[in-house]
Amino acid sequence: MNKKNQKSIEFANAQAKLKGQDIIKFIAKTLPHQPGVYQMEDDEGHILYIGKAKNLAKRVINYTALNNLTRRLQRMVSLTKKMNFFVTNTEIEALLLECNLIKRHKPRFNIILRDDKSFPYILINKEHKFPRLQKYRGAKRIRGDYFGPFVSPSVADYTLIALQKAFLLRSCSEGTFKNRSRPCLLFDIKRCSGPCVDIINEEKYKESIEDAKKFLKGNTKRIEKKLTAKMNLASKNQIFEEAARLRDRIKSINQIQKYQSVYIKDMRNIDIFAIRLSDSKSCIHGKFYRNGSNYGNKSFFPSHDDTSEAKEILESFLYQFYADKDVPPKILVNMNEEFFKEVEITLNKKNKSKTKILNPKSGEKLQHILLAEKNALESIKLKKTSIEAHHSALNSLSKLLSIKNDITRIEVYDNSHTFGRNSVGVMIVADKEGLKPKHYRKFNIRYNLKNKKVSNFSDYYMMEEVLNRRLSKVNKNDSTTVPDVIIIDGGRGQFNIVQKILNKYKLNNIDLMSISKGPDRNAGREIIHLDNKNLNLKPNDPLLYFIQRLRDEAHRFAITAHRARRSKSTVKSIFDEIKGIGPKRKKELLLHFGTIKKIKSASLDDLKQIKSIPQKKLQELYEFFNG
Repeated sequence: MNKKNQKSIEFANAQAKLKGQDIIKFIAKTLPHQPGVYQMEDDEGHILYIGKAKNLAKRVINYTALNNLTRRLQRMVSLTKKMNFFVTNTEIEALLLECNLIKRHKPRFNIILRDDKSFPYILINKEHKFPRLQKYRGAKRIRGDYFGPFVSPSVADYTLIALQKAFLLRSCSEGTFKNRSRPCLLFDIKRCSGPCVDIINEEKYKESIEDAKKFLKGNTKRIEKKLTAKMNLASKNQIFEEAARLRDRIKSINQIQKYQSVYIKDMRNIDIFAIRLSDSKSCIHGKFYRNGSNYGNKSFFPSHDDTSEAKEILESFLYQFYADKDVPPKILVNMNEEFFKEVEITLNKKNKSKTKILNPKSGEKLQHILLAEKNALESIKLKKTSIEAHHSALNSLSKLLSIKNDITRIEVYDNSHTFGRNSVGVMIVADKEGLKPKHYRKFNIRYNLKNKKVSNFSDYYMMEEVLNRRLSKVNKNDSTTVPDVIIIDGGRGQFNIVQKILNKYKLNNIDLMSISKGPDRNAGREIIHLDNKNLNLKPNDPLLYFIQRLRDEAHRFAITAHRARRSKSTVKSIFDEIKGIGPKRKKELLLHFGTIKKIKSASLDDLKQIKSIPQKKLQELYEFFNG
């Protein structure tokens, strides 16, 4: 061994003996005085914690003052053996990078917002001559006016329908809009004014659009007064059908107001958050108001270490929640507002406008906080009851299958097809905390196994292909990928097929069960198939309810996956035979012409109006249909 290698080993050994506090102190000296993200790792390279800083050197050195840290962070420091860091241009970039890395790696000592799905907006799409009203999720790439976010999708759906009734705005896609020859059903049920067939002109439609915007911005009384005046005039002139239509529109506006409106003095745009802890588990209940309207309530259950404190949980939640959302002018919390001054400063920089985080002490605002606290406490009780019932069901399943260790992963399989076409197999997963949708998987059935083609569809074959594809790739050294229990939706035949596959891959440590419909296919009379025996659980047995819920969730996911595949297959067309006309160009052609029939009959000059497709390809397309 040469001296260089020996010194390297000696340094590594010395580093291994150093305390986390000493390692951080040494690394802090090398960090730049710039904004960025730091990452702490243990001796095996597992990420313990990810944080952001406007000054990396100053922020990281704070971790060496153990007396100023919470118990959670003290434990994290003691386990730290390595550090990585990423320099960013601004503090806001550091915030966004931190949130993305936390979501990706889910470090042990970070507080993780699990319920962070994209919330819907209501979009008035300005990319069309007659703007479209639609529900929209994702980045704001489309030109238009966005209203939201609606934390409750049901509130967004209700508002969308009520707006259609009140302002008669179109919701159809551009392709459908361009190619209507007569009004659609929405016109007949008085939820659209029929701009597709010129029943309403552009000027009057734009007036409706402006009225809808004013309404969404909270100017409801002005809009109601305007429509009432029109209704009275129509009635006076004995145009009773028009008066009745206006009456229905006013009624729709009143329904939205009754369902959504709330009055909080001096605060029309506000978010309210209250946190409660119980047995080391937390719930943050949020109430969201925009332009004086209720945009939904939601309970969040962050994932965190048992020693995490309410202040740090709520602080981390606010950073992650607003990382990709607009921030309102006021945020109410149920803790001392002084704890969140740093959050307030960061959100002000991100939003480029003034945001205040407040802890009300009296009045109506305090009542809203107390109500949010009550909801948080009730939600956490319900969550605990649900988890306890889930754990009880897992214990009952362990006894039924004579499993000595705790069940940490259950996989349930089902398939769906239409007479053998568009066949899909699915796997859903449940663990100690419940269902895990992120681990769900679907398998498009290929009908070939070991290069042997299968002409006739078979439920047995589908199950065989799915389980072979799943279990052939199991890493036996990684227990997180191996299920403790597999449940099959099917009878003894499916059970035997899967048992052979488990034997084939020497996975006999996995317990197998199948569930089939009982006599008359009645729920509650299902037959449980186990190794060498069948049994019927009592109709009111909680374990039967548990197995039914898993089976039904697999069935739901299978049908959804099958419908998606079937829908996708129906858009296949003659274009698939034309080289150079892929999905994007096919979509452009359909948006322009509306139907394949119109594309086939289009002249070359008509085709050349599509500037985004090369002239040569359009010439080939014309010759394909007219050659």
